[in-house]
Amino acid sequence: MEIRVSVVLLVVLVVTGSALSASEPRSLVDPVDPDSVALAQLEDAASASRGNLALTQRLAATYLKLGHPGLAISAVRAAPAEVGRDPMLTHRLAQAYEASGRVLDALGTAELALARCECAAGARAEDAECRGTRSCSPSTMAAFEMHAEALAMLVRWGVTDPRHDTRTALAYRLAGRTARIASLGLIAD
Repeated sequence: MEIRVSVVLLVVLVVTGSALSASEPRSLVDPVDPDSVALAQLEDAASASRGNLALTQRLAATYLKLGHPGLAISAVRAAPAEVGRDPMLTHRLAQAYEASGRVLDALGTAELALARCECAAGARAEDAECRGTRSCSPSTMAAFEMHAEALAMLVRWGVTDPRHDTRTALAYRLAGRTARIASLGLIAD
């Protein structure tokens, strides 16, 4: 009889504990949430049109905004090579690497985005790698330079996880200050 009472009490405790600690699983795509439905539609559209640069850029930016850098990396890397050479998409890849804590990969990719932007600006138009590269505005090039400079500081300082290191904000402030000073020098000329 004591064993039965113990078993019943154990079952009651397990059921009660399960009920109190049960939580709804959280998925990236919730069929009731309008934002999730929009994300699913964007994923479907990007999958159906793998060569569409605008869709790939929107998908990567959306994943980054939602805090899923690994998915952003996958989306960019799954794009065809001609789409992947776009400077802005390369920049998104650098942001995704940084958000996932891969600082060295982020720096190398940010420098590649800047080089592709310089290609598009005509600085190296004769290079075979530059053919077919989309153009960058001066403000886009400045943003890429600032991002690469901030990442270079993080690497020099030995930051291994920019998401949780207070020096990240300092690196971006210093890189932004350098960019502002450089732009003032251009205006004065």
